[in-house]
Amino acid sequence: MTINHVFLMVSQPHMTSLRAFYKGILQPLGYTEMIAANDGLVGYGSDYPYFWLQALPVGKTPTPTHIAIDASNPPAVDEFYRVALQTGGKDNGGPGIRVEMSRQPYYSAFILDPEGNNIEAVCVKK
Repeated sequence: MTINHVFLMVSQPHMTSLRAFYKGILQPLGYTEMIAANDGLVGYGSDYPYFWLQALPVGKTPTPTHIAIDASNPPAVDEFYRVALQTGGKDNGGPGIRVEMSRQPYYSAFILDPEGNNIEAVCVKK
């Protein structure tokens, strides 16, 4: 069974900049901005909006989260990481094989978004 979609709650004041940030870092993974509803909800995906940003009410603080998104190949992981660092993300583990993560080759990179969420791009040949 797979997960159909996930919502990442973000602070209202950062919604506009995070929308642009995620548009950039998700593009190498084959995701585009597919839907937007008002200023507080944006869905990204390849054929369906699997990943959503939702702004919390003003004054609410989001809880940092870890989300891993499949990449089609290692160069897509590398590009995700490169774009993230160029657009305000912080290194949280550069691209490479993580032998401790899987019996199959697990190639991934981790970044922290501007709100501290740990976002991972991963390529695992199953």
